[in-house]
Amino acid sequence: MRLDYRKMQEEILPSKETQDWMWEEIEKKAARGEKKHKWAGLKMAASIAAAVLVFVALIPQTSWADQITGIVKEFFYANADIKQDIVPNIYEDEGKYGHVRMRIQEMLSDGACVYCTICYEALDAEGEQWLKEQKFDSESIRFTSFADEDDYINTITVDGETETLIGGWSMHEQKELATEKARYFAFSFENGDSNFSLKNRSLTLFYPMYRSQGIGKVKVTSNLDTVSYRLVGDKSPSEYYEPKYLVVSKLSYALYGKDYGTYKRWFDKDGMLCQEYSEGFFEEKGNEDVGNFVYPDGIPLAFTMKDGSTLEMGYATAGFYQEKEAVSGFDFCISAGQFNVDSEDWDRVMPIDDPNALTGIEIDGVHYDLVKEETVEK
Repeated sequence: MRLDYRKMQEEILPSKETQDWMWEEIEKKAARGEKKHKWAGLKMAASIAAAVLVFVALIPQTSWADQITGIVKEFFYANADIKQDIVPNIYEDEGKYGHVRMRIQEMLSDGACVYCTICYEALDAEGEQWLKEQKFDSESIRFTSFADEDDYINTITVDGETETLIGGWSMHEQKELATEKARYFAFSFENGDSNFSLKNRSLTLFYPMYRSQGIGKVKVTSNLDTVSYRLVGDKSPSEYYEPKYLVVSKLSYALYGKDYGTYKRWFDKDGMLCQEYSEGFFEEKGNEDVGNFVYPDGIPLAFTMKDGSTLEMGYATAGFYQEKEAVSGFDFCISAGQFNVDSEDWDRVMPIDDPNALTGIEIDGVHYDLVKEETVEK
């Protein structure tokens, strides 16, 4: 009987971390009430506690856990202000035979990056057994096929044409949320190029279901707009490239410009076009100690906001590659990626409050003013 009661508590009550937060709030309210009347404060605390327990019994376990974990904990720095931008209830399927339900509970995307949480829930004892034994990895749950066996190059079909995405899907299990009836997974795509082409696109998702293969169309839903800026300045960080244009969302950015000899292009014996950093560019920005790389520690970037604050990027990819025309005639990507402030934790995102509130950017020690143009929607 005692074991059954304990099991019931584990399934109904929120995690210890959440319970601690709840009781802290109760104690604060009780303390405020005690100033007026001691018994009034205790009565208030007891009422809150009873209401909380009833409320918890009526809602899914994960709704409490999501306040502390979910997308925010997995991918962002603490206190990131993005909860209002998360879209809930993206996709659901019980498969051909039932017993298990698969759900994409929430998603956050700007069209370049995608972050979501996936839940598998057992609907009966048979589903519980399958869920316990099933192995999940990035091969069994995947959005796109891989091109040329390179798991960093992904392809999607848009309006009948195949587009290549430079970036990587990643997935890991949120074991701290697991119960006998449910398992949870954090799933993401982090953009490595200058393209925001995933926004509002429907991608094919492959995933395992009870004795069957799940396949479905999932729309990359985004509430985040992108904003574009012209760079105004009288100096360039290099004689081999010139920054000209910036596109930003709350989550990520893409920096475009003109190429003035960054690459040396040549044809191999099979007639294939090849390219490498030009000798002059490598002498100017390269580092022989770490191999044939320019900006081996990432290109130094810092963004200035209207309130005078500065976001100095801990790590910013040095892109330097040609791409088909993206915006305003510029097809040379200098850098693209997520906003970040820690080079030791470069895949954790530090979103900006408002992409409309940028006034300047510093690139490798050179400052540019930012002049806003029309919002870019691709």
